[in-house]
Formats: sequence, C-alpha cells, structure tokens
Amino acid sequence: MAFLDNSGDIILDAVLTDLGRQKMAAGTFKIAKYAFGDDEIDYGLYNKNHPSGSAYYDLEILQTPSFEAFVYSGAGINYGLASFTNTNLLYLPSLKQNEKIKTAVLMTNSLYYLGVNQETVTALQSGLGSNQKVMENNNTAGYAIVVESGLDTTDLVGDASNRSSYIIANNLLDSTYNCYFDNRFIANVLSPTAQSVFKNTSTGADATNLILATTTATSRATGMDNYSVASARGVNDLVYYVVNGTGVATSVSAIAGPRGTATATGFKVVTGLDAATTGTTDAKYTRYGKTGQDLGFSDGYTYDYIDTTVLIVGATTNATYMATVRITRRAS
Repeated sequence: MAFLDNSGDIILDAVLTDLGRQKMAAGTFKIAKYAFGDDEIDYGLYNKNHPSGSAYYDLEILQTPSFEAFVYSGAGINYGLASFTNTNLLYLPSLKQNEKIKTAVLMTNSLYYLGVNQETVTALQSGLGSNQKVMENNNTAGYAIVVESGLDTTDLVGDASNRSSYIIANNLLDSTYNCYFDNRFIANVLSPTAQSVFKNTSTGADATNLILATTTATSRATGMDNYSVASARGVNDLVYYVVNGTGVATSVSAIAGPRGTATATGFKVVTGLDAATTGTTDAKYTRYGKTGQDLGFSDGYTYDYIDTTVLIVGATTNATYMATVRITRRAS
C-alpha cells in the first residue's frame, strides 16, 4: 500500500496478494495489522544551511515522491518505522560495521568475500593481499562480519555512565539481532556464544574475544521470498572512553559515543557450493552468479561466485545493517 497524493484528499494505492483477493471474493477480507516505512526517504537531504531559514530545512525530504504499491508478493518494507513510548529520547542507536578488531572481516569494493573452502580462502588471501581478511565457510575460529549498536555521536562521551543513562535506561539495548539470509545459498549463520567479550583495556587496546558457534534455529522470513532468519547474540559492548590511557576508544570501536552491544556473523553455505576446484561446479553458480571469472587479483586463478544480500537487524531498536556477501569458489 502507498500514498499517491497527500496535497489534498489522501489517496491510497493498494495491491492485494492472491490470498487477499481470495478473501475479498469470499467477503472475509479484513485488515488486522499494518506498518509504516520510509524506504524512499534520503535523510541526507535535510539541509540546516538552507538560505531561506529553518522552515525549509526539510523541504527536499517532504517533496520526495512516494513509492507506489508493489505488485511483487515478496516485496516488503526494508526500513520500517519504529515506535518508542519514551518521548524524551534525544538519540537513537545505529548499526555500524567494525573493521578495527582483530577478528573482523574487511570489506573490499563494497563486498565481503566468503571463501567456500580452504583452497579458495588461501587463493583470495593471496590475490587480495596479506593484510586482507576473508571469511571462510563454516569456520567458527575465522573472521566474521562485526557490527556495533550505539549512539554514533561526539556529543556524548562513550563511558559507562552514558551507556547506562542513554541506552540501557531507555530500553535501546539490542541483546539479540536478527540475521536475514538467502537460504538458496546460505544454510546457517554463525554467531557469538555467551563466553564472547567485546571491550578495550584500561589503555585503550583491543581486548575483544568473539567466539562463534552455529546458530541452532532458523525460520522462514515473513514477506521475503527465499529468505530465512536466524537469531544472533548481542555481546555487551564495553569499549569505553579512556581518560588517562595512551589509546582512544575509537581505535577499537566504530561508534563515536556510548555503545550498546555488538555481534558477529559468519556463514555456512549450502552443500554443493563448497565443492573443491577439482569437483563439479554447482549449477547455482551458473544460474545466480558467474563462473570462471578473473577477479582482477593477478593471482592466476579464476573463480565462481554468487553475490547475496544479508540483513542484520537489532531486535530491540530495529536498526539495520545491509551487507553484500560474495560467496566465492576457486574454479581453476
């Protein structure tokens, strides 16, 4: 459903699913729930320096055209509007990727590389360079996508007191995260165990220890064709501002202000995508990706790969991080 025109009378454009049309024909159609989203809005258009004054700061946002209703049954709201009962909130958490701790995978050209077997990881490390970190299929001791939830602002010092006052007291702590993944390519998610630690030392050094394990339960994601969702543990983010130390908190954390929790996600690909170079190329690489590709690493190898989108969503705040994972197999 979408607003088409709000300049006068409010006009709604609604598209019913097959089930909705069936219920409409039977006279049993009833709207029980609804949700609001702002997928089409770019808040970067907010202009505090508009020459005409404060009344025009949000003019470009208000003039943004709204999406029409989607015909595709699997389409849904990617960025739903959250509801908070506390009307005194000054800050809302955001999710940010962390590439600073020792076990965090690094992004390359907006992609996270996931090698489906050891020979592929070795080849990717060679091609990308010795400083690059690559995820390995189903490796609980390997690198992972690390994200933090917190108040990314320099207005508040990232200490224990502000964490308690602005995050915990306002119920903005993501103790769990929902990880959405395409089950055609990914079988399960690796996430932190209860023994994991995310903190810095008194001198500001990295003291994190994220221990990964395979999640035990997944379910089909509502409104997202071919997607499943798994729950990932949120580890208390105890990276604090160091007053007398030689380091700074942001040398470990990607968040500028008070921090809530962090999580890490690794992946187990579906059987067949992990075939060795001497094995048979899975048909999914041909159908959904590319095969025998020179990725420009000057390493002499070719690769099969599939690019897939993973969503990591804070279960409490609904803050979202979207990642593109390149499932990669050395082909020759």
